[in-house]
Amino acid sequence: MTDREQKVLDFIDEKEVIEFAQALIRARSDNPPGDTREAAQVCKKKFEEYGIEAEVFTAPDSEVSILYPDTDNSKVQSVIATIKGEEGPTLLMNAHIDTVRAGNLEEWKYDPFSATIEDGYIYGRGAGDDKGAVLTQVLAACAIKKAGIELKGTLQINPVADEEANAVRGTHWLRKAGYLNPDILIIGEQTDNKIALGERLPCQIKVHIKGRACHGAMPWNGVNATVIASDFIQLIKEELWPEAEKIKKPYFPPVTISPTKIEGGIQTNIIPENCTLSIDCRLVPEMPLDYVIGRFDELLKKLCERGPAFEWTFGNDSTLDSDGIYTEPDSPLIKTMLNAVEEVTGETTDPICYMQGSDAEQFARLGIPIAIFGPSDPSVGHSPNERVSIRQLVEGTKILAVTILRLLGGEE
Repeated sequence: MTDREQKVLDFIDEKEVIEFAQALIRARSDNPPGDTREAAQVCKKKFEEYGIEAEVFTAPDSEVSILYPDTDNSKVQSVIATIKGEEGPTLLMNAHIDTVRAGNLEEWKYDPFSATIEDGYIYGRGAGDDKGAVLTQVLAACAIKKAGIELKGTLQINPVADEEANAVRGTHWLRKAGYLNPDILIIGEQTDNKIALGERLPCQIKVHIKGRACHGAMPWNGVNATVIASDFIQLIKEELWPEAEKIKKPYFPPVTISPTKIEGGIQTNIIPENCTLSIDCRLVPEMPLDYVIGRFDELLKKLCERGPAFEWTFGNDSTLDSDGIYTEPDSPLIKTMLNAVEEVTGETTDPICYMQGSDAEQFARLGIPIAIFGPSDPSVGHSPNERVSIRQLVEGTKILAVTILRLLGGEE
């Protein structure tokens, strides 16, 4: 650890970490509906406290009203803060300030928006997913600014809205509008302060099957769309699952193709004409989305040839256009972050794959190095009694501060 790095770390104060974490958790930002105004202001005020330029952004209705016609989209706010240094690369840190809903309040031991502290943990909705990661990014930047460090490059910090939906009003729009064009990217998500070098492509595919309705007493006169969906699921199990199991990618869990939802029929005594099957897929470049859609089509053709004949179409509402995220483990970004973890915590760790999906996918086509990093066990996200370790918040902030200093150079 250099003197300059230690100087920055000395400005990372546990009391400030706790107070800022509590302010973020108490700034309710459920999605839906996605109102992040209060959380955005909490972040903006913290940046301004340290003299960091920060601006609030809202996607215009002209860009999002088709998907959200009955929502006040002006409430879905993101922040971009910028520290400009000398000529050099742009490092973007992006983490989301929206959360899922709290769910059944009776299952919580504390009010999910009270940010109660117990045994070294702060409890609350969004504590881990994803306001803990937001905190580490914001306070790492603030510590560097306070230390008066001149960076060799530009640092952007982006507490962003709408990740818990489809990112249309958040990262997707900010990218499309030209506000986010990094050379290096760190996405804040729950990784238990481990360094994730990639994630599988999360995509939800809908298969719309059209048969022929008839009276339930005479099913032979119709084509039961729900039965066809059931037969299709069986073919997925028999043919696609074995293919997925053969895909072996270092650090990554298996490819998964999971039928999750069937919607069909209008009445119990009518053979259903229509059925929609939803399938959750987690893919890698070795088994891309186009291939999976093609195999779905082949399996449906096989069913159709067996008879009876039916029609089908595919739907995919995702804003993603990639085959997953992967950065080589020996890349400067991953090696720098692994070394920072070891120096801050004293622990040596291997890189991991981030199990869920994130806004990293919005940047996949840029071909830039991407890491995913943040405090908290990912298993507590979206669950009652979500919590984040205060120790991990402090250490995560320090890890990012060291990473920024090493990636963006500057003079000693």
